[in-house]
Amino acid sequence: MNLRTILTTVVVLIVALVGTVWLGRGNGDLEPTTPARPAADPDDDRPKIAAKGPYPKAVVEKPRYNFGEMAVGQSLSHKFILKNEGEVPLEVKKGNTTCKCTLSEMKDNTVAPGKSIEIELTWTPKAPQEHFGQTATIFTNDPENKELKLQIEGTANNLISFSGDMMGTAHWSLPTMESDEPVSYTGSIHTKYMDEFKITGIESDRAGLTATFKPLTPEELKEEDTKTGYSIEVTADPTKFPLGGFTERLTVKTDIPNDLEPTESHADHKHPEGHDHKHEHQPPGDRTFVIQVSGNHTGPIRIVPTFGVYWNPQTMVLNLGEFSAKEGKEVMLSMFVEGTELPLEIVDQQVIPDFLKFELKKDDSFQSKTKQRYELKFAVPPELPAVSFGRTNLAKVKLKTNHPNAKVIEFRVQFISL
Repeated sequence: MNLRTILTTVVVLIVALVGTVWLGRGNGDLEPTTPARPAADPDDDRPKIAAKGPYPKAVVEKPRYNFGEMAVGQSLSHKFILKNEGEVPLEVKKGNTTCKCTLSEMKDNTVAPGKSIEIELTWTPKAPQEHFGQTATIFTNDPENKELKLQIEGTANNLISFSGDMMGTAHWSLPTMESDEPVSYTGSIHTKYMDEFKITGIESDRAGLTATFKPLTPEELKEEDTKTGYSIEVTADPTKFPLGGFTERLTVKTDIPNDLEPTESHADHKHPEGHDHKHEHQPPGDRTFVIQVSGNHTGPIRIVPTFGVYWNPQTMVLNLGEFSAKEGKEVMLSMFVEGTELPLEIVDQQVIPDFLKFELKKDDSFQSKTKQRYELKFAVPPELPAVSFGRTNLAKVKLKTNHPNAKVIEFRVQFISL
């Protein structure tokens, strides 16, 4: 290779190298690379801890407080005392909380050496809890206590308690109504969380179900371990009830506020300025409570099912079970009647659905001076379309009779034909 060729090759290589460098710089200028910003440090917003002492010293003597028992809807508060026992100002900042947390006023969120602030935690339980615990986190610039955990705990119960309480609901059972004489049950409503309250009225949607009330005696209050309450006597008039089981509602109206005002855990507390810490406004309320009253009106009627027939005397429900729609089903029951010498007659009847067949036949062979026996037949005819009558849409047979103490008899029938 001659000298001229070598020089030409070197020049070409140099030009190519310069072009490559220039193109690389140009692309960089068109799309400059932006360095990624570091993610925000969660500690950036906390009080800064000095690199060296002297340091503040955050002290809370009792960081946990137990309210004991309190009522659902009742607000209780407790004030924790946070003291700075260090040599320089203590900086504080409220962190995460599961309850209401309030810090007393301070200058620039700092607590001077030897001084203290109050941190108030307030909790209002919304449902009964065997044990609750609520916390608040306080951040500081004390290197030994960068995070202070304050906790309140306790047990939350229903504000009002009843005798016969089941899962927070009052269920009262009346004696069985076997004649036309009224029957009664006496229960109680009481509370250990209020010094007093008033019942302003008791209402019932069922004619024949009434209630009266009076304050519990000191002996009764002691027996119930409660502060105040009332005994309530519920009376049912059998002449106003159809035969069978029933469940009715009594609505108890009171003067208890719908929202209970917060209560201090320490009495006669004063603000740092010297003002009494009191809630001047109590919202008006007319809180109501519901009592479920159940009973069974058998009257002069007794129903006895034959073998294999499912009959519930409390609800007057006859369960025919599942059967073939093509074959249908028929069952028999015995009915014993007292309280009249005249044969039982059906004055009027209502049957739903209309294809359900019902027959009442007197057993003249039955011998008794006080009772009469009748055969009851319920039948679903064969060759009907498949149908279901369950708990929410029971079939019904309602009879009006000439019996003075059993003017209305209502049977309910449950079945599935396939």
